[in-house]
Parts: sequence; C-alpha cells; structure tokens
Amino acid sequence: MKLAIPTLMSRLSEARRVECDGFYDGAHGTPVETGIEEIDGKFEEKKANLQKAAVTRQKSLEAEIQHLDEVGPAVERKIKVVEEKNGEETLTIVFPVVVVILAVFALVSESLLLAPAMDILNVTNEIAQFITAFGLAAVAGLTFHFVWESFISDAFPKIWKVTIRIVAGMLAFGLIVWGILRGYQVAFAASLNQNPLGDFLSGHPILSSIFFVFITLATPVIAATATHYGAHRIQNWWEWKTAKVKFEALSKRRAMAIKELEAQEKALQLGMKALDEERKQWKSVYSLHHERGGKHGAKQEPYWLVIAKAIAAALFATFAAGWFIFFVSPFFVLFPIVVWWVAFLYYRRQWRTPSRVEFFDLEHVQFVVAAKDVHAANVRVGTFGCFRQNDQRGPNEN
Repeated sequence: MKLAIPTLMSRLSEARRVECDGFYDGAHGTPVETGIEEIDGKFEEKKANLQKAAVTRQKSLEAEIQHLDEVGPAVERKIKVVEEKNGEETLTIVFPVVVVILAVFALVSESLLLAPAMDILNVTNEIAQFITAFGLAAVAGLTFHFVWESFISDAFPKIWKVTIRIVAGMLAFGLIVWGILRGYQVAFAASLNQNPLGDFLSGHPILSSIFFVFITLATPVIAATATHYGAHRIQNWWEWKTAKVKFEALSKRRAMAIKELEAQEKALQLGMKALDEERKQWKSVYSLHHERGGKHGAKQEPYWLVIAKAIAAALFATFAAGWFIFFVSPFFVLFPIVVWWVAFLYYRRQWRTPSRVEFFDLEHVQFVVAAKDVHAANVRVGTFGCFRQNDQRGPNEN
C-alpha cells in the first residue's frame, strides 16, 4: 500500500521504462513484435541523431582542414621569399634597432649643433631653436632617404623621382652653405670673446669650412642611411616573424583538426556500437517483462485504500501546515477537506487507470510457498472494521 503525498503532474511527462512497457503490453495482450518494432524505431532515431551531429562536426573539421591546406602553402612561400631576400644572413632584430636608435641620436646631435645658428632665422628661444634644428635635420634625412629609395625601388613615379632628386640637391647645397656660415659664425663669436679659436679659424678659412660642411651635411646623410638600413631589416624581420608564427599556428591547428576528426569518427563508431548493444538489452528486458505481464498480470488494490490514502494525505497536510492556517484564517476547517478531495481524485484516477509505471508496481506475483494466512488478505471488511464471518474461513473449511 502506498501512502505517498499526491503529486499533480502530467502522465505524459513521465519517464518511459522499458520493463514497465513490456509488462503493460504483455498484460493487455499486445503482440511482442509491436514493442520490438517501437524499440527499433526509437534506436534508429537515436542513431540518426547521433550521425547527424557527428556529420555536422566532421564537415566543419574537413572544411577547416581544407582551408588550412590552402592557406598554409602561401604563408610558407612568404617565409621562403623573405629568407631568400636575405640570403644566408640570419634575420635579427637587435642590430637594426640599435642602428635606428643611433640614427636618432645622430639627428639629436645635429640639432644641438644647429640650434645656436637659428638666431639668423629670428628664433631666439633655446627650446624653439632645438625643435627647429631637429625639424630641419629630420627633413634633410628624410629627403636623402627618399632619394635612396628612388634609385632602388620602382614604387615612385618618374616625375616624383626627378622632383625628389632636385629637392635633395638643393637641400645639400643649402646645407653646404649653412656649414660655411656656421664656420664664420663660430669664428666671429670666438673673436668677440677674445678666444684663440677665432684666430685659428680666421687663419684657416678653407679647412674650417670643410670641417663645418662635413658635420652639417654628413650627419643627415648618415642618419638617412642608418634609417634606410634599419627600417628595411626591421620590416623583413617582422614579415618573417609574423609569417613563421602564423605558419606554426596553422600547422598546429591542422594537426589538431586532423586528430579531432579522427576522434569524431572513432566516437561515432563507438556510439553506434553502444546503441546497438543498448538496443539488444532493451529488447531482452522488454521480452522478459512482456512474458511476465502475460503470465502474471496485475492485481488491483481494494478501493478502500483510495479513501485511506486520501485521509492520510489530509492528516499529514493538517499536521504540517494546518496550525499556521488556524492562526491566520477562520477557514481552517476547509483546508483538510480540500486536501482530502484533491488526494481522493488523484488516487482514484491512479486506482482506475494507472500509468505504465504504476501498473508495473501492481504485478500479481505468484509465490511457490504461500503464507499460512494468505486467505486473510481477501477477507472483506464490514462495519466498524469487523471481518465478515463467512470470509474468515479458509479455503479448506467449507
């Protein structure tokens, strides 16, 4: 006898159990082939869904592998092009960076040397003089860099090449004049301070002019050369490094995709095999309980148990929550009545039309050795719980 609290839930949402299905169908005379066909259909659906999910993932991995096979050779060719461009020279990043830094220092030193000469341009502030001198030195170095590029690269149109070379020539001539002017300026300033350097520079005008022209013109040229060298080496190293990292990542991802594809195929095979074994198990369990249902059947409980379970549910609800309702509502008496009615409807439905799981629990088990008082289980209860005298006699007392 079950005295559980009723749970109002849809019977359609109840989990299907193969042993309950087999027993129910066997007890109601349903052919065993019908249940076997249903099991076959259910597992064919499971296998189809498993294959669908596996094929979707496999096709995604195959597409990824195909894409990696198409992209990988292009990246590998790019690496080889950069390596062939540098020949046997090892691609490094440290030395080109050091060269570029030295070029920047060269421009800074050139700016410090040119800054005092900015007085002739009416720039008197020291910071403004340094910024102006640095700008002129940077423009000169950039111009010489473009001239170099115009000789080794075809990226510039012809008219641009001619223009850059003309501008560079004019700029070089200007720097030469500026160097000579700087020599005279330094000699004049030294003479005002009565410095012996003024006499030396005035006595050797050609030598002093060559010196100041050299430091004025050579510094931007050296800065342009160092920048050109370092920038190209850094660019080549960056292209080689990024291509190599990308190629290694593509190779690693391709290997992982291949292994994952193999794992998917193996998992599909094992999954199909597991479903086949589970189908055999379900068929065996269904056939066994189908035979039990046909032989044993189910025994319906006495109707008075429906009323007893409803009363038990009402009493339990009253002791569990009735005391609270007694203090907050004057309709305390209605609470156990409502609980009894709901439980009665539920248990009566369960008694009249049990579900497959409930029907399985009512199996009429046959014992090899029955209890001595087994006849007492069939005695009907009379008024005030008294047994009827005619039913108290055993089957051998007639």
